[in-house]
Amino acid sequence: MIRTLLLALVLTVTLSSFVTHGEEMSRGIFFDEKEIPRLREIYANDPIFADLREQLADVDREAERQFLRSEVRYNDHLYDIPRVGNLGMQMGLLYIYTGDTDAADLARECVETLMKFPKWDYFLEGGTKVFGLQRAPNSALAVALVTEALGDLLGGSDRERWLKTMGERGTEPCFVSTYGMRYPDRVKGWGFDPSSTYFEHRPYDRTLDLSRWPIILNTINLKAIPASALVISALVYQKYLGETEETRRWLEQGIYSVSTFKAIYGRDGSYNEGVSYANYTTLHLIQAIDALRRTGVADLSDLLNWPGYIRYLLEMTIPTEEDPHAIVNFSDAGTGSQASVPFWIARETRDGLPQWFGQTLARERDHWSLLYYDPSVLPEPPVERAHIWHSDLDWIVGRTGFSPDDLVVAMRSGPPFNHEHADRNSIIVKAFGEKLVADPYRPPYSYKDPSWKMRLTIGHSALLIDGAGHQYVDGTEGTNSSQAGATIVRSGERRGYLFWTSDATPAYKLVIPDVKSVTRTVVMLYDLPAIVLIDKVVKIAQPSKIQARFFGDNSDGNGRVVAEESGFTIVRPTALLAGYGIANSNVAYASSQLPIPPERAREHPFAEMSTASPEMESCMVTVLMPFKDQASGTGTVQMKKEADEYHAHIGDAVRSVNLRVIDSGPIPAFEIR
Repeated sequence: MIRTLLLALVLTVTLSSFVTHGEEMSRGIFFDEKEIPRLREIYANDPIFADLREQLADVDREAERQFLRSEVRYNDHLYDIPRVGNLGMQMGLLYIYTGDTDAADLARECVETLMKFPKWDYFLEGGTKVFGLQRAPNSALAVALVTEALGDLLGGSDRERWLKTMGERGTEPCFVSTYGMRYPDRVKGWGFDPSSTYFEHRPYDRTLDLSRWPIILNTINLKAIPASALVISALVYQKYLGETEETRRWLEQGIYSVSTFKAIYGRDGSYNEGVSYANYTTLHLIQAIDALRRTGVADLSDLLNWPGYIRYLLEMTIPTEEDPHAIVNFSDAGTGSQASVPFWIARETRDGLPQWFGQTLARERDHWSLLYYDPSVLPEPPVERAHIWHSDLDWIVGRTGFSPDDLVVAMRSGPPFNHEHADRNSIIVKAFGEKLVADPYRPPYSYKDPSWKMRLTIGHSALLIDGAGHQYVDGTEGTNSSQAGATIVRSGERRGYLFWTSDATPAYKLVIPDVKSVTRTVVMLYDLPAIVLIDKVVKIAQPSKIQARFFGDNSDGNGRVVAEESGFTIVRPTALLAGYGIANSNVAYASSQLPIPPERAREHPFAEMSTASPEMESCMVTVLMPFKDQASGTGTVQMKKEADEYHAHIGDAVRSVNLRVIDSGPIPAFEIR
């Protein structure tokens, strides 16, 4: 309460100053007019932005105009309204970057088309009041940006009409959604708008239960865009139409919602929904932060641990020869980060690492990135050495470096979060330019889709107990958090190898009460290279068999998984991985696909290692050896069991390692010679 009153007081004082000084009225929300020559020079000449120039040049303006004039459906909120808004923002920025008046005309036509949508989102509170989660915020942001970009090209009457419509259909719905997340007990029922075409595109969502969404959404990415758009659209509205009780109310709520993300990100800057959602969330946050500071309303520039966030982005990369921007795609994370946020961080901190990341590992220079780019910050690459990164999320990555040839092993431990999968203790392995043990890419969101099974433990490179995985949501509320947790209980760096252990007992015990302990230890022998997994399962009363799955990547049709009597092989065009195992009962190998539609299943083949007989305590030791190609695959693995010990000789005539595993409890000990 005190914090809210203080915010309101600051806003009342600062905003009055903001709207009464002429020099402040001429200040841009996104950029200042004096910055335009610099932006145009960089856009025209800097090779860093070659991909942005190509991206914007490739827009088929004639086709887009035809879409705007004759193809838009004014109740299609899933696809049509974001297409209109995104095009408007692209063309508005292109006008700023080049002075292209045709782009300005197209941006204007986009906003005029938005004016024809009677509602800007497909969600209703209480059956009548629109609240904004993505579409209304995106549309409000588009109107605000194009209004600023067009400047004197836009007449006063058109500007007033645009902004008043934006306030009613965009800004106020953003207030409704963020206010509902702040005070969920005051929400009068969230649901879908039946007049929208949404269910034509996603019929499975008819049965989604939105009753807890105000609580669920309060700590995820779907709060960031309405919070940010609320701030930005309120500032633009106030700049041109003056301060009102509404603008004060909008800004107090927007600043409050943006500020809460300090507690949503990890203290080390990590973001729990994965890299693609981190990019989406953080971009909207910096847009609001930048606008608030430019206007002198508030300074939230210390909201997050920015150097830590860049380290998070960096350590979650697994560049391959085919995709130099590939990421550790735990859970629903899809593509990597764009350059806008790293460039903004580089500008703010004067740190060369985010500048290097934005130029080198970011998947593209998006249309926002030029606004934040400061060429005076010199790029500085990361130090290349074998190391472990252990985030505050309890995600862990071991790597030898950041190039496609480097070895990377990532494990998903940690607590549950939105957009997660049932993937505790699952691994991803990349080596020699190929993703060799993969996390299947982006399953469907709907629990009624047959491919929902990809979200379960059976769809990950993880451990099964009698064919069953750990706890996961039923999907009736969406892709929200489960109750499943795992914890990194030890880790270390030694000469020639890295190691860690994750305890996923709580996750499995939720659905298999007879479980006493489930742990996975990873030993990354980076000099060979090889990866050793030590899986240990302890039961209470009923013996069990265990299975370990390893998924390959066949999304491009160039991967395959082969199982033989003595082991399995995952093959990619330029590298392969051989797997061998031993346990306290015989081990069998098989290759298979998930029981989902064949067109999806064939993209994600997997190998499975299974113990032959049920045991009260099962210990399985797996050796994974990556090779550059089949011709270089000459390394050998010799494994044997002696009482409660497992011995493995791994290597070739040049380099080899002797591994001794002592099955001495829930977490087996190991020794390397």
